[in-house]
Amino acid sequence: MTPSKQKQMNLEKLVDELIKDEPNHQMVKQLSKELGITYSVDPLTQMNTVLMSMNSVYLPPQKKVELES
Repeated sequence: MTPSKQKQMNLEKLVDELIKDEPNHQMVKQLSKELGITYSVDPLTQMNTVLMSMNSVYLPPQKKVELES
C-alpha cells in the first residue's frame, strides 16, 4: 500500500472516530500523531484540523491564476 493511500485510510478512520457521539480520544490522539496532525482536546478544533489536512490529500494543488489588468 502506498503512503498516500495509507494516509487517506487513516484520515478516514480519524474522521469516522471524530463524528461518533463519544469518540475514543486515545485512538484520535494516536491517529493524529501518526498523521502528523496537531491533537486538540476540543472536538471542533480537532475536526477542523483533520478536514484541512484532508484538503491537501484529496484536492490537487491549484495553479495560481494571474489576473489580467
